[in-house]
Amino acid sequence: MQGDAVNTSTDSYIWDEGYPHPTEQERIITFVSSCIESVAERLGCKASEVYHRMDRVGLIEDYIIPCYDTIHTESRENVTADIIETLEFWEKKKGISQ
Repeated sequence: MQGDAVNTSTDSYIWDEGYPHPTEQERIITFVSSCIESVAERLGCKASEVYHRMDRVGLIEDYIIPCYDTIHTESRENVTADIIETLEFWEKKKGISQ
């Protein structure tokens, strides 16, 4: 069964020694990427545009990454809505218009 996921009693998945475990940084980067993609899909624009908007107001470094432990436990729908609301609020606060 090398490489197969094994379901533990806590319903989390562990991988056997055939595959490396992702680091915390890799999990966070993957989450940030999925947030960017979800927001772009919801807004009907390119992910690169969403990334630049987030970067301009510091949303990734000052909100998504520091709050990862809390927000990654929410549903994708709630996370996406929250990030869009926060992005638009921070843009307005900084006088940036879209």
